[in-house]
Amino acid sequence: MTYAPPTKRDRLIVIIFSAILISLFLYLALRDNGLADNDLLPIVATLRETPKYDEFKIKATTYHEITLITKEYNRVFKITGMTYKATNHNAFKSSIIAGDIIELKVKTVDFDNLDKNTFSNNYNDVYSVTKNGISYINNSLRTELANKDGKWAYFFVAVGLIMLPYGFIKKRPLISMTTALVTTAIVEIVIMLILRRQ
Repeated sequence: MTYAPPTKRDRLIVIIFSAILISLFLYLALRDNGLADNDLLPIVATLRETPKYDEFKIKATTYHEITLITKEYNRVFKITGMTYKATNHNAFKSSIIAGDIIELKVKTVDFDNLDKNTFSNNYNDVYSVTKNGISYINNSLRTELANKDGKWAYFFVAVGLIMLPYGFIKKRPLISMTTALVTTAIVEIVIMLILRRQ
């Protein structure tokens, strides 16, 4: 099969796509997922029902969440993701029941939309739950878990870095881009599996 060198347009597309991939996922990998005090706004609410623990699967991944239904708001509140993992579940289950008046913290930017359903979201994210001065979510742990989870983005940074040089190569490369990407993906998956077991 005769090798057809990539056109200038094809190489430009590879360069632009690689640059976007590197920039976007490097940002996701390096950003701080911590929440400052002014990022969160406390609201007081009365629980209409005892919090409900839910579990659901999307493909091979299992997700957990806690749903809070309050008297003051039509839209429900949910504890999800890393906030769920940073919750003291034993204390939460034994202490938070229907009728309790609790303090919830939501993102300040979300405050005006606490009762507005949108096309993409029909619940409010909760980042802190406090009752009688006792907090049930460890925000430092949430930040630590979120920062650690964000490291998967380095996978796509590596993909972008592997692709980028192919945008400048006019002649036939020693290794095809497909071979380079597949090899990189295999190596990265092995590394991630090793790190996950540690």
